[in-house]
Amino acid sequence: MSVSLILNNQPVRRSQLATLPGLPPNFAVVYALKTGGWEVESPRHLTTAGRLQNRYKLCYVVNLGDHRRTAKLTRMPLTCKDQAHRFEATIDVGFRVHDPVAVVRSNLPDALSAVYPYLISRIRPHAAQFAIEDAFEAQTRINGALTLPMPLPEGVTLYYCDVQLEPDEAAREFIRVRKKAGRDSEVGSLQHRAAIGNTHHREAVKDIEQGARLERDKRERAALASVRLDFRGLVLEHLAKHPNDTEKSMELLMRLEESRHRRAVDQEERQVEMVRYMIDKGIVREVDLPGLRDGVLGPSVNVFSGVLPPGTGAPTPELPAAPVQLPPAPQAPQAPRTPPPWGGTRPDGSHRSGDAPSAAPASSPEGRPTTAGRLAQVYVVLDTSPAAAGCVTGLSDALRSLQTVLGDSPEVASAVRLSVLTFSGTADVHMPLAQVSGQTVVPDLRAGNGCRYEPVFRRLLELVPLETERLKQQASRVSRPIVFFLAVGDPEDDGAWQAAHQELMRHRYRPDIVACGIGATDRRTVAQIAGRTEFAVAADAGAGLAESVAQFSMLLRNTVLHLGRSAASGSSELLLERPQGLRPIEDAE
Repeated sequence: MSVSLILNNQPVRRSQLATLPGLPPNFAVVYALKTGGWEVESPRHLTTAGRLQNRYKLCYVVNLGDHRRTAKLTRMPLTCKDQAHRFEATIDVGFRVHDPVAVVRSNLPDALSAVYPYLISRIRPHAAQFAIEDAFEAQTRINGALTLPMPLPEGVTLYYCDVQLEPDEAAREFIRVRKKAGRDSEVGSLQHRAAIGNTHHREAVKDIEQGARLERDKRERAALASVRLDFRGLVLEHLAKHPNDTEKSMELLMRLEESRHRRAVDQEERQVEMVRYMIDKGIVREVDLPGLRDGVLGPSVNVFSGVLPPGTGAPTPELPAAPVQLPPAPQAPQAPRTPPPWGGTRPDGSHRSGDAPSAAPASSPEGRPTTAGRLAQVYVVLDTSPAAAGCVTGLSDALRSLQTVLGDSPEVASAVRLSVLTFSGTADVHMPLAQVSGQTVVPDLRAGNGCRYEPVFRRLLELVPLETERLKQQASRVSRPIVFFLAVGDPEDDGAWQAAHQELMRHRYRPDIVACGIGATDRRTVAQIAGRTEFAVAADAGAGLAESVAQFSMLLRNTVLHLGRSAASGSSELLLERPQGLRPIEDAE
């Protein structure tokens, strides 16, 4: 709502002021002087003479009352320090007229048009010094900088002004998101420090436990160093650690003692038999028995009881005696052993079932190795005539894409042999027939002069039979050769190329030709090249060369992968996987 300080838009006579509607209690009358100036009605104008003299003068009535208005700045928002966010400012202002002549001279239709621009010019520099989140500080600074009362050149005095600042909606959302991110970051930092502390705590506890365990092991090894680690000592050590296992430990000790007793008895018996044998053979005499016992056999208890005569020596405590080897007794001749029924050789020299010799690996009659799968023989023939000059780079990229997928699929690449030929005026072999890997060098193609089909069909007629025979020496099964023929330009040797093409297709090793036409090439020519009707495809008439080459690349890549998988599994299925944009040529004629 506007505030008009001049109550009459057009000057009226002084005598007609009482007829003005809404005349305020405080107003000033401003007269226009004949000299061109203005004057305000004073007490002298209110005398009887003055009233008679001025009743017909034209004048303006200026409102001298107090005015209060509150407004929110929307069209001219206040920017903050970063110049990216804005404050919402609400201004509550009070003003009155101090110079009616200046008001009339400025002829303001709306006093607010002078008040608000002036205040904004005073407020904006202060707001630009604060960040968006410091709205309260900026508000305090602005209200402190506005010194009241504040006269304006238009004759108006600001006697009251209060500015309220807060971020606008976008700035409030920014502050909310930033504070949330700060809180999340602080919480994450605290959680990180807590996780680090817990990890250090766990590792410290583990280190303490490990140190204590190593120290216990060290003390245990030191204690065991003085323990006799024989069977008896180990059993006693086990009994000391596991007193509840006494029954099992005692059983082991009794078995040990029984074993020792049996060995002692056996040793005594062998010694007695040996002494008897030596006495019977006259090797020793009875007078030599005490010396034999003490010097050779060692003392034993009752070893010679019943053998030594009385008075030859006193018995001594038993000590372990060294074993004495007696001469081996003669053995009876053994009967010949009967071979087991499941092994050996029959009299006629044939093998029994349990001793059958292994069969030799199978091979072909010519000595070639046999494999479970097939080899797929693929030729990629590309048109590099002047018509293909705009897509030669794309053709090189298509070959690199094919190399990449074969290099990433070794099981497929092992079943595929690939060759690359180009033709323009002549035919060139850029990649001889070989297995493709990640180290295979892909040629960079360049456009040539002319466009003749005959040389490339003659070259295929030379290569296909020779390389097919070579592959048949390497594998037992070789699939029919496949030729991917890309035509961009029309042939310049019409008639000659058809003869070479027919000669190739009449050969014993004739290939299956997948013909693809792009650009402006004649679709009927493409249909004649294809080995079968379903193998003739062409790009859309309105498609660009780059787009058509990309579609041919997809056709080549997908079909070769399918062909390689089929060959690896022993099949020879050729299935074209045409991408969108390559359509079959329906009429082969």
